[in-house]
Formats: sequence, C-alpha cells, structure tokens
Amino acid sequence: MTFNLTKIIKTSSSFEFRTWDPEGVIFYGDTNPEDDWFVLGLRDGRPEIQLHNHWAQLTVGAGPRLDDGRWHQMEVKILGDSVMLGVDGEEVLHLRQVSGPLASKPQPIMRIALGVLLFPASKLRLPLVPTLDGCLHRDDWLDQQAQTSASVPTSLRSCAVESQPGIFFPPGTGAEFSLQDIPRPHEEPWAFSLDLRLQLAAGSGHLLALGSPENPSWLSLQLQDQKVVLSSVSGPGLGLPLVLGITLQLKLTVSRVVLSQGTKKEILALPPMGPGSLLNLWAQTQGRLFLGALPGEASSASFCLDGLWAQGQRLDVDRALSRSQDIWAHSCPQSPGNGTDTTH
Repeated sequence: MTFNLTKIIKTSSSFEFRTWDPEGVIFYGDTNPEDDWFVLGLRDGRPEIQLHNHWAQLTVGAGPRLDDGRWHQMEVKILGDSVMLGVDGEEVLHLRQVSGPLASKPQPIMRIALGVLLFPASKLRLPLVPTLDGCLHRDDWLDQQAQTSASVPTSLRSCAVESQPGIFFPPGTGAEFSLQDIPRPHEEPWAFSLDLRLQLAAGSGHLLALGSPENPSWLSLQLQDQKVVLSSVSGPGLGLPLVLGITLQLKLTVSRVVLSQGTKKEILALPPMGPGSLLNLWAQTQGRLFLGALPGEASSASFCLDGLWAQGQRLDVDRALSRSQDIWAHSCPQSPGNGTDTTH
C-alpha cells in the first residue's frame, strides 16, 4: 500500500498479530529503498526494528516473546524525531533522534508491505529470514485519507483458521534440503537417522524421500491409504499402519533401513554397495532430502509434522534450499478440514 506523506495527519499504525514463528518480517516501509527504510520483525520471538535513514542507522530488539500463538496488539508511532513501539498496551521501545517529520521527506510517497521486504534480504543491517508464518488483522495503517493504493496479497496467512505449532504441508507442496546442509551421517559404522511425528495426515503421496534432482526417490516414505510405505529403487516396499502422534523413525545403515513406530518395526534390505548406493548421495553435491510432494508430483497428501529431526537435530523448513510458499513453516490447522485454506 502507498501513502502521500504531504496529506498525512495521523502518524501511527496498529494491528493485531498472531504467530508461532520466532523469526521473520511483520512489515516493511520506505520512501526510498536505498536510504530511507524501516522494518519491524521478530528475532528469537521478540520484536526487532531495523531502520536506515539520514538521521540514524540501527538495529534494536525489545519487548516480550510474541511467538506463542496468541493475539498481540501492536502499535508503531512516529512523533517528531522519535519512533515508538507498543505491545499489548505497553510501550516497549522509544527511539529518539531517529526520524524527521514525515511531511518533509524528500520523496513524498511511502510504501508499506506486510510480511515481505521490498528489497533483497541481503540489504538488511542484520540478516533475518524474511518469511513469517503468521497472520495479521484489525489493522489500521497511518492516515486513510492519505492512502493512494490498497494493500496487495501478502505472505501472511488468513486469520480464519485456528492453528497449533507444527509444520503443515498442503496437497502438492514440498521442500528440498541439500544433504550438505543438514547433520552428517555417523561415519564408523555408517548410520543416519530421520525422525518425524505426524499430527494430521490425509490423502496419498510422498512424506519424504532421499535422492537427487535426477532421481528424487532413491529411498522414499509415502502416505498410502492410512499407511506409511517405505520403498527404494531396488524393489517392493513395506508398510506400517499410520498412527498419529507417535514418532516415526528411519534408521539407515549400509545394508538396510529400519522403519519403526513405537513397538512396530519393518526392515528394508538395501542393494550391495556400488555407484548407485545410498551412501553415494552424501558424496555428491546433488544429494537431497525432499519433504512432501516431489518436483512435478501430483500429490493429494496433506500432513502436519509436530517435528522433523535429522541425526537428532531439528530441521527448520525456513532454512530449506527451496520450498513451496504455501507451506506453513511453524504452524498447522487444528483440524484436517481447515488445511485446505492456504491463503497467503
């Protein structure tokens, strides 16, 4: 949305905000992306302001953690040379001598964007993962009489769906990690583990796969008719009944893969070592861990993960090599039927 600063009387903005995500951009504003911009975001769950203009260049964090899934009322005010941030009715930050009168800016048009940056993230003063899995409503931006263009769709989700912590993959969505960017296998003896816990699951399609862009499903775990089915390129697969809320574990060794959940266990034998062996995926830069739908796959599977761990370390979908924008990286709908709303 854009505003004509020569017509501005009211210089404050307010909104209600809800997220489980500890890091990302709430809103961005500028009159010039080179030398007059402002970002309000979250880092480690707490509000952070980054600004760059003629008067000041700074990054400062303050206030309580807001990544608790509850509604929080936020307000940003510009008064004289000061910028103030309020959270839930309390002033948590007051920055002095950091601004000038809005009406006297060299460029009279201000842009505001919700949930995104209008310049490359590399231009931030302190690096931040911009994408924020959250929603915002009851918003009131600056002075309505000075607004010259309406808000456009943002990366923030619809607020109509009640959410809980997790990672939600709507049908047809997927993410891709380089095996070079996740915890490495144990060397002697060679071993690698993946753990995932499903809260919700419906439809049929891939949950995860190990492979490469040319052969994405060297080893795959799929959702089929309320079963989880493990298979490799070397032969038929095996399955376990799907049980929500109990950790599924894949333990890989040189010769086999053990799929277990609770007291149930299945073992898939792997072909002998060779150029096409599983270990080779880690020896090449193209080795990948795929989550959700594979590239080009028409998958009907939708699922919520309570967590995903490689070698015991939690993976963050925000750090993936690439991912579908419709993935909810830090939340899930509270019931499967609500998962069809993936509005961004």
